[in-house]
Formats: sequence, structure tokens, C-alpha cells
Amino acid sequence: MANNRVNTREVIPQSLAIKSMRDSGYKSTAHAVAELIDNSVQAEASVVEVFIVEEKMRVNSRERWRITDIAVVDNGTGMDDTVLSMALQFGNGTHLNDRTGIGRFGMGIPNSSISQCTHVDIWTWQAGAGNAISSYLDVEQIEKGELREVPVPQPAPLPDEWRRWSATADESESGTVVRWTDLDRVTWKGSKATLDNIEFLVGRIYRRFITDDGLVIRLAVIRDGELVHELDRATRVNDPLYLSAPSSTPAPFDTQPMFQPYGRDGMETFPIEFKGENYTVQMRFSYATDAARVRDDGKNPGDTAYGKHAKNNVGVSILREKRELDLDTRWANRDLRERWWGAEIEFPAELDEVFGVTNNKQYATLFSEMADFFSDDEREVDWSQIREEWLDDGDLRVHLIDICNRLVTHIAKMRVLLRQQTSGARTDKQSRHEDRTADRASEKFRQRQNEGYGIAQDDAPLDKKAVEDDLVNNKGYASTTARSIADAVEANGRKVIFVNADNAESPSFFAPDPQPGVTEIVFNTSHPAHKMLVETLDADALSNNVQDLQARLYRASDAMRMLLCAWARYEMEEKAGPRRQRVAETRQEWGKMARQFLEDLDEDL
Repeated sequence: MANNRVNTREVIPQSLAIKSMRDSGYKSTAHAVAELIDNSVQAEASVVEVFIVEEKMRVNSRERWRITDIAVVDNGTGMDDTVLSMALQFGNGTHLNDRTGIGRFGMGIPNSSISQCTHVDIWTWQAGAGNAISSYLDVEQIEKGELREVPVPQPAPLPDEWRRWSATADESESGTVVRWTDLDRVTWKGSKATLDNIEFLVGRIYRRFITDDGLVIRLAVIRDGELVHELDRATRVNDPLYLSAPSSTPAPFDTQPMFQPYGRDGMETFPIEFKGENYTVQMRFSYATDAARVRDDGKNPGDTAYGKHAKNNVGVSILREKRELDLDTRWANRDLRERWWGAEIEFPAELDEVFGVTNNKQYATLFSEMADFFSDDEREVDWSQIREEWLDDGDLRVHLIDICNRLVTHIAKMRVLLRQQTSGARTDKQSRHEDRTADRASEKFRQRQNEGYGIAQDDAPLDKKAVEDDLVNNKGYASTTARSIADAVEANGRKVIFVNADNAESPSFFAPDPQPGVTEIVFNTSHPAHKMLVETLDADALSNNVQDLQARLYRASDAMRMLLCAWARYEMEEKAGPRRQRVAETRQEWGKMARQFLEDLDEDL
């Protein structure tokens, strides 16, 4: 009796292990399909086909199309019976110690398959599809203990329907079909949603293979045994840097890049020495063009189809051997402008341990952990100390310090460019609000001149070209925006306009900048007062949520009080005498001017 009990205590009980393996961490059906495509690419396939097979089923008294099979077909090198058996084993494969391609971990076919279905069949051939061999895995049989070894591959010609549906199977000398049936964990119910999401992800993951190597990834739907021609298509490139064209980006940026390279050529390289060898890591950066973000109709570009496309591509794209592992959102924040920059980091497979690559090729854990050091505003980071500690501990993240510091620096600079890019691009609500204020201020300027306090700037004629050039070259405005502002100054006879500019080197919150015929009141977007006052009270950012409005008002009120306290402290720190008296007189004179500019303001509110 005791012996029987001991014999049943397996280190890894088969029935429990297979259940655990089914929860292997694939984010979606699209990610699981990508694992199969990895095998096809590793097998040197030039064409990979993804088929969704549907049948009509009765759901809640209505007939609906539901997915019954998913299959991936390729024209790669195929497998013999030994390799096929290895491919269906968990943790086995022919590339376990091979760092030259996108495979390596030996978990692809079995792990991805059972994450979506309970039965997987494989046909593979090296002398025509009529001479294929086949084997399978079945979760229920494994759970019951009926299947303990990979079934010995048997001669089994590829079924006629697959030879008919596939564009390559009947013609290629070699190839493979992996078919999932008994689907019970598919992310999306219908074929169109499934294919759309597969295209979005696969087009991003394999974008380099599509553009550089000519890889074709066909997407097709089978209903009632026939191809649905309107859904049959080749996967389009989905480039999160938005520098590729043509692409899956909605018009007009399906045929032209939506972003532009950041920096001299949009790329930077870093050397990493690891285990006595030298390797190169590449980073690429991009940000939106004026055409993408500054619309003539004044509408929010984030509400467009291409803006929503970019919303789903936020983060740093991590590439291993040209294949994307993850689009890491930890490096982005919640600002809606985050969708308008792109960053990509690419490394060779020899650096898997340094980046912390997982066996399902969906994450680079150590690289992602580095984001925590930059997202924690309260953490004091002394990189020299951390470098020493990590070197002493043998922490592989020490190799990523310089790369990640540069990554964060470039992202911060792109954010500044994006803020500047739309500084003058305003919605209708913003335009009405800011233009009305500019008109009031212009009247006050004229009033002061009429009262005998004129200055040379008052009589200077407007030079629209000079104003446009200043806004574009010195303030970072888009040319179309600068032109519209200059036109509005001329049309309305304005003497004042409000301008935003990033000037991290200046301690000033604002400064007057006289231009020919108009004075620019320039807000320094790097000053904390800008975020706490100007952005907080942005008319376009206000909502109908009472709690949000209260929070914004409290924030602005606190900012205003702190600004006054700063002035008070500045005045009080001056030594008693003529200098402090001049500061006090300046405050008083400015108060008089402020009273004149603010009077009658309530009448129009």
C-alpha cells in the first residue's frame, strides 16, 4: 500500500502540469499565433498563411459564425519525424543552444497551442505535401494519462482542403501546417475581429521581416469550406515608429510616414560587453510630423482614425533579432501626447540574459524593471552608487544603465518638441477664449498709449513674415500654425498674443518678447507655474466632472498663492534700504497696472 502511494507521487504530476502549462502567459490569441509564425520564420519560410475556419452555430436562439479551427501554413523547410517529435515536446527543439535566430526556447508549438485549444495537429513534408507526415497533442488525453509520449509521426498526406485553400502548400517542396481544434480559449469570437487583431500585432512583431526580407503573412477566412475573398489579405506593416510606408496606418498616413526621425538620423548605438564579447544595441526614435498633429480644421488629431491607431502603439518597442518581443508601456505616462512619439530598442539574442527575455518571447523583464527607476518621482537615484552595487551583486541590469538613461533623455526631449509643435494649434474653444483675452489686452495697450505712456513698440508696423519666422524658428511652432496666428494678428489689429515656448535654462515663468508690430507674452513651459496654472486652467482640458473641476481650481489657487509667497520672500530677503524700497515700489506700480488691465473683466464673464 505504501509503495503504491509513493509511486503516485510524481515530481510533476502530468494532469496538473498540463493544466498549469495552459496558463502559460500568452496575452492573446494573436500572441499565440505569433509563436507559430516564429517557427515558420526560423524554418526559412517566405510565405506564412493564417487561416480562420468558421461554422454557423446557434447562440441564444440566433445563428452566428463561430471559429472552430485556426491554422498556420508555411513553405519553410519542413521537418522529418525526429524533428517533428521534438517540436511537440515541451522544452525541446533544434535551436535550444542556437542564438542566431528568433527561436531558441523549445516551447513554441506546444505552449502556444494548448494556450488556445485542447487539440493540435501537425502535417509537415520535405518531398511534397502528398508525402507529409503527421502527429498531434491532445490535452484531454494527457490529463487522463492516456497520452504520455508524443505520438510517433505517421505518413499522412496533407488533406485536400488545405492544399486547395493554401497558396503554397500544393506547390512547395517542403512546408508545415499547424492546426488548432477544440478551441476553448480564443480571445475573440468572430473571424474579422480575430484577423484584425492578428494583423495589428503580427504586422508590428514581424515588420522588419516584411519590409527587409519580403516575408508575406497571408490572412484568410474559411466559411462552409470556401474562402471568404473579401477578408483574404496580406498582413500590412504596423510600425510603432510610423516611419514606414505603405503601412496599416489609416489614411492619409497609409501611404506616407506619419512620424519623422528624431535627432540627426533617428538612431543611436550602444556597445555592451558581456561574457567577454562585445555586442551592439541600437535605439531609434521618432515623433509626429506637423501634418499629423496640426489640422486645418482645428479638430483634435487624437480623435482621428490614425490618432486612435497611434494610441494602441504607445511605448518602447523591444526588438530581439528583428522580432518585436513587447511594446513596453512602462516608459510612457498618461499624457495623451504620448502616442505621438516612438522609440525602439533592438538587441541580439546573445543578450537575452541582460534584457531578461522570457521563454514565450513576450517580455524583456530586466529592461522593463529599469523603467521603475525613472517613473518613481520620490526615488533618489545615484547611478554611480547603483552601478557599484549592481556590479558587486552581479546584477545584469548594470549593462542597461547608460542605455536607459539615454532613452529617458531622448523621450523627454521629444515630449518638449511635441508640446511646442501644437502650442498654437488650438481647438475652437481655446481659440475663442485666448483670442478674446488677446483682444482685451490689445485694447489696454492702446489705452496706455493714449494716456501718454506710449513706447516705440506701439507705433512699429506689423511684419507678418518676421512674426511667422520667430514662431517657427524660436518658439517651435508648426509653420501652418504660425501663419494662421500672424494672419489673425493682422486681421484683428492685435498688439498682444500669447505664446508658449520651452526654455529650461530660464528661471522666468513668462517674458515679453517684442516683435515688429506685436508683443508676444511668452510662457515658459518648463517652469512649474505653467503646468500648475496655464495647463490646469486650459479651457479645453476642463470637464463637467465636479470633482475634477474642484481639484483643478484648488491646484491653480495653490499655485497662485505660492507665486505670491515667492514674491514676498524675494522682497523680504532684500536688505533694508533703497533696493528693498525699489522692489516694493515695483510691486506697487505693477499692482496699479494690473488693476487697470483687470477692470471691466468681470463684465464679459
